[in-house]
Amino acid sequence: MGEELKRILGISIPLIIICVISGAALTASYDLTKGKIEMVEQERTNESLSIIFPGANFTEMNGYYIATVSGEEIGYAFIATGKGYGGTIKTMVGMYKNGTISRIHVVSQSETPGLGTMIAEPDFTSQFSGKPVEDVRLKQDGGVIDAITGATISSRAITDTVRERAEVVMNET
Repeated sequence: MGEELKRILGISIPLIIICVISGAALTASYDLTKGKIEMVEQERTNESLSIIFPGANFTEMNGYYIATVSGEEIGYAFIATGKGYGGTIKTMVGMYKNGTISRIHVVSQSETPGLGTMIAEPDFTSQFSGKPVEDVRLKQDGGVIDAITGATISSRAITDTVRERAEVVMNET
């Protein structure tokens, strides 16, 4: 065996061993935390549902929830996910059967602190309540929602994903 091959194997074998051990450790930690992660996600979803339609019961159906009160179907709840300025924005949306938004609640986001994070504040989210789906656009795009100054990308991400997902749900119901 040549000296060059010995040198390459001397470097490669320890690296391969490190990669295998690291992969096994990552797999083990994922397996250990998977249940906890799913439980936290479900708690967030349940909390968001109770904010969207307080007092309602929910039945999951094809990627959205049917909201009922006293056995009467009042609307639908669903997650709208889109790309904001800083990452993915996940929003729980409540929509009455007539296509009017009841409320939205930002479940998770990673927008710029102090600016983009204002998308989760009631000053922004309350603008959606009572609006027909077709009006859920920023004012500068022909809609009725005021963008957050300095956070237009984040504001547009929410309005676009809420409207687009609502239209899909309306077509499925």
